[in-house]
Amino acid sequence: MHTRTTRRRFLKGAGGVLVALPLLDSLRARAQEPAAPFPKRFVTMYNPNGTVHASWFPTGGETDFVLNEIHKPLEHHRDKLLIFQGVNATVTATGPGGPHQRGIGSLFTGHELLEGEFVDGCGSRAGWANGISIDQAIANQIGLDTPLKSLEIGVRAIEADVQARISYAGPGQPLPPMNDPTEVYERLFANFVSAPIDPDDPTDQRASVLDTVETQFDLLNRQLGAHDRQKLEQHLELVRDLERRLGSGTGEAGSCDTPVAPAVLDPNNENDMPAVMKAHLELLAVAFACDLTRVASLQISTGFNRIRFPWLDSLSEGHSLSHTGASDEESLAQLVARAKWHSEQLAYFMDLLAQIPEGDGSVLDNTAILWGNEVSVGNTHSLENIPYLIAGNAGGALATGRFASFEAASANDLLSAVANAYGIETETFGHPDYASAPLTGVLV
Repeated sequence: MHTRTTRRRFLKGAGGVLVALPLLDSLRARAQEPAAPFPKRFVTMYNPNGTVHASWFPTGGETDFVLNEIHKPLEHHRDKLLIFQGVNATVTATGPGGPHQRGIGSLFTGHELLEGEFVDGCGSRAGWANGISIDQAIANQIGLDTPLKSLEIGVRAIEADVQARISYAGPGQPLPPMNDPTEVYERLFANFVSAPIDPDDPTDQRASVLDTVETQFDLLNRQLGAHDRQKLEQHLELVRDLERRLGSGTGEAGSCDTPVAPAVLDPNNENDMPAVMKAHLELLAVAFACDLTRVASLQISTGFNRIRFPWLDSLSEGHSLSHTGASDEESLAQLVARAKWHSEQLAYFMDLLAQIPEGDGSVLDNTAILWGNEVSVGNTHSLENIPYLIAGNAGGALATGRFASFEAASANDLLSAVANAYGIETETFGHPDYASAPLTGVLV
């Protein structure tokens, strides 16, 4: 039996940290630790200003549901979806702020807003959210052994305002997203070494790892018999092979070489928005594959949402478009097209993760993406029946392949169920007055 070596663990080993040893017969009594499970990953995803209910919610029953127009791009991932109906932002009944402010502040925190001077469209004022967001709570649980605890990404999420933040390290501690793929790339790979190892280069610290390992092996040899020495030599050759493959990039799919830098794009240019989105998703997939981070937030626009989608021939500003009445069929069609584009991006990201092998499955098998919106319907600013969706089952912890309908459930209870799926032992999440217990039927 051999201890499983993750990509990141080996790369750390190539910097001088101990390389895992095989389980030798002579040392069996000292090394009975089970192999570590594959790491889980988690992403929050946001887009603004509500949705078109008639095109968002599935038809049919809990397990025989039929995806509606907005989610058609996710059809091939249907068994990995958990779509919610009847989940309300109950905590928004308290605290300052207008509906967009309270909705986005509570979306992933389950908390009310603090007092402040940010102004909503209705003239209401508020500050930042008063609690940690679910992504950061999970990052504190699973993200402490990776180079980056979490990664905050934005697509045209520029404003420094409560309506432009979804991730919080704690009360009044918003985490701004990076909107430029070049910035994301530099954050991920500025200190990431993947050039071929040169054993004759004294400045290449990675070249010393085998010397370190061989010294450790020499010390162990004094305790081993001939059979174990042979196993030790075989393991040393495995380490050499891993180092060659990870260093040269000639190994199996998923080995961790620094990717090519993304093209230079203007994160503020509406015409570059699809390319910015694609670059972000590809970089995040590589970050998960190389275990550079296990937690991320993906924010598409803000509560202000003054953006157009020219590649879809949708040339109205998003916020005003969301105030469309039910009789304006042309505007509703634009809203559905935008929402369907968001689903296409999620499907593309899931496709990328599904292509990264991990054990007998893929990285997608150990990931969950929680997608939400700050209001339910744009023209009413309703904070009931928030469109939440989970994609991916977090290593089998979440009961996907379902359309889960509730009667006035609290979003806080949904968040606590997600927290439980990542090993956080809690009965509530967010403001305790608006949470009771993890939402039933979410966990396996």
